[in-house]
Amino acid sequence: MNIVLRVPHSLSGLIDNAEEAICEGNTVEECINDISSKFPALKKRIIDNNGELNGDMLVFLNGENILNLDKKHTAVNDGDEISIVPFAAGG
Repeated sequence: MNIVLRVPHSLSGLIDNAEEAICEGNTVEECINDISSKFPALKKRIIDNNGELNGDMLVFLNGENILNLDKKHTAVNDGDEISIVPFAAGG
């Protein structure tokens, strides 16, 4: 399966100055592990020391926050799009 993983311009330097890359897997977690094996610097930004998704990043599958789905265990299908977005807090 080919899944498109998109990152904002601010993270594109972590994936060879591209804003998207192709990853493979059956779940969001497997796709993130796959892309992290290709781009280890990205892994440090999106996965914490406990192997969980970093709370500073939001992850969307086809535009829906995976926190509203099955979190990192959310199933993906060929052609899906995962987006990694830095969490922005403001006041």
